[in-house]
Amino acid sequence: MADPSLIDQARSPVGTAPDPVRATALLEALPAAAALFRRTGMLYAVNTLGREWFVVDNRAPLASQSWSVVLLPLGSSGSALLERVASGESPTTQQVPLGRDGRVADLRAVAFDDELLLLTATVTAAGDEQRTMSARVDRELSALMMLTPSSVRITDVAGRIVQSNGAADLEHAAHSPATVRELWELDAPHDVANNRPLSFLDAPAMRALAGNLVRQQRLEVRRLGAQRVIESSAAPIRNGQLEVTGVVLLDRDVTEHDRLERQLHERQGREAELQHQVTHEREHLERLVEERSRALIASQEDRLRDRRLTAVGQLAAGVMHDVNNALNPIMAAAYLLRHYAESPDAVRDYADRIQKAAEIGAATASRVGRFIRQEPVHAGGDEALDLSAMVEEVLDLTQPMRLRRSSDAGEVVIVRQCAPTVSTRGLPGEIREALLNLVQNAVDAMPTGGTLTVRTFEEGADACLAIRDTGVGMSADVRERAFEPFFTTKGAKGSGLGLAEVYGIARRHRGTATISSVPGRGTEVTLRLPRAVGIETADAIPDAALLPVIPHHILVVEDHDDGREFLRRILMADGHHVDAVATCAEAREKLASGAEIPYDLMLTDVGLPDGSGWDLVRYARRKVPDVRVGVITGWEPIADTGESHGAEFILRKPLRAAELQAHIAGRSAPASTTE
Repeated sequence: MADPSLIDQARSPVGTAPDPVRATALLEALPAAAALFRRTGMLYAVNTLGREWFVVDNRAPLASQSWSVVLLPLGSSGSALLERVASGESPTTQQVPLGRDGRVADLRAVAFDDELLLLTATVTAAGDEQRTMSARVDRELSALMMLTPSSVRITDVAGRIVQSNGAADLEHAAHSPATVRELWELDAPHDVANNRPLSFLDAPAMRALAGNLVRQQRLEVRRLGAQRVIESSAAPIRNGQLEVTGVVLLDRDVTEHDRLERQLHERQGREAELQHQVTHEREHLERLVEERSRALIASQEDRLRDRRLTAVGQLAAGVMHDVNNALNPIMAAAYLLRHYAESPDAVRDYADRIQKAAEIGAATASRVGRFIRQEPVHAGGDEALDLSAMVEEVLDLTQPMRLRRSSDAGEVVIVRQCAPTVSTRGLPGEIREALLNLVQNAVDAMPTGGTLTVRTFEEGADACLAIRDTGVGMSADVRERAFEPFFTTKGAKGSGLGLAEVYGIARRHRGTATISSVPGRGTEVTLRLPRAVGIETADAIPDAALLPVIPHHILVVEDHDDGREFLRRILMADGHHVDAVATCAEAREKLASGAEIPYDLMLTDVGLPDGSGWDLVRYARRKVPDVRVGVITGWEPIADTGESHGAEFILRKPLRAAELQAHIAGRSAPASTTE
């Protein structure tokens, strides 16, 4: 057997298993074949004698070799011994015959520590004296006790400590306990799990003497001059008759592990508290953000509401201004008509003036309606257009204005950057009006002259037109409100409908209008309209005044008395036979009565006292499908909607005689000079 002092110097620190190299060195000190196995059954270390007697593959890692293979020369006895020790039994000894030569192997199995199991095999002759067996067992047991890093004590049945290892001797160096009771008194153990002092009869050694197996009971004890935490295990030692003859007591110091565990628990507690605090602060911050967001949204809504009210006020003021300007000559002309009623020339002159003033007022209402409603242009009611050609037309139309400005203030230089053909579809009058407004605004923005650049180009699916000036530019606030109706920076010189009309026309043509501007450097307005594949030539529209008048039987449905009477007289002046009623019920009665002369055309208002004109249109289509139907409305006509289905044409008040005559004749109406 190796010198115990050498083994004691080489063993690992308390609480840890030796590494495989140190364990192998310790096993080499034993006079027997020895191997250390993990409790999982895999080989951990083996000495030279063990490699000779056991089945060890020197080319394979030790950790990959199981005791069921390594111990094959011992039959099933070696594995059985290790399994019993692993289950908690006390160190076990067994003799196993080897072959027919009379040799036997003395097997010893013991728990090296909580992780490792030790098995030794000593081969002797069958007739060896039994007196040597006891001494050998004692020596091997002492070596095993020295190898384990835990403190080990062995007692007899009376509780006297008959053997201990070096780790146990160091724990109470000043007064080494001789009995289990003295050990209990020195330790003054405290049961950690139940948080109470541990009585003597409940001590692990006493419970093992009573025949019980104790596994890793956690206790707080006085050892090494301080309070320590240990995990105490105890197993009874039994003789061949299974009588308890002593106890093996193994104590593993877990003070450091317990301290680290408490620190980890405290840290986890602090982290949980911090996480709770962070969560609380986050919720508080989210509430603050939500409250501030609501306040900001409410403030923005208030500002938007004020902006809308201001815009409505400006709209109302602008409409009132323009309508009053149109009504003023009408009232004056009406007075003069009465005064000069006997002069045909004066009557005709004042009638023409009244018509022009009324058309100007109608055009104002039309522009406002188009901006507010912004319905898209009805497909089929538009024409193919070339933006580059229209730019040239508009520049020719505005040349006198530009020449006058150049002579009065400074020269306006025109730069053309137009593609040969930029195709789109739309209403020529509206697109031309938008270009006129943009050119007029650009010239007005350069009071001392400058450069006006006009570009047309195609970009993706868009036909684009851009007009840039080098004038005064716009601030961010002005640029944001530039498309609002009746917003102007020109004072009394501007109506505030120019850019608003441009925006409305772009929207009606399923396009966009955008502004980029730098104060002091100029402004660029860009129109983007859906690009068309090519240009088609529209058929010429004959003048309605030159069309032959064919008398028709016409039903007029209008609730306004003067409007109904004047419309009836206009139609009768063209030779038509007219019936005029004021309600839907009267119109249905007329349509259903089967007049002697069938109706060729029904003209109906939309807002009637007893229903909608659209309902009357659908009724006429069901009852008298041969009758043509036209709708008259004071609102801007709505194209391409379900309501308009069934009406052959839609006219907006105030009616123009030429437009009405053209539709009655079955032709498209001539373009309005005021649109």
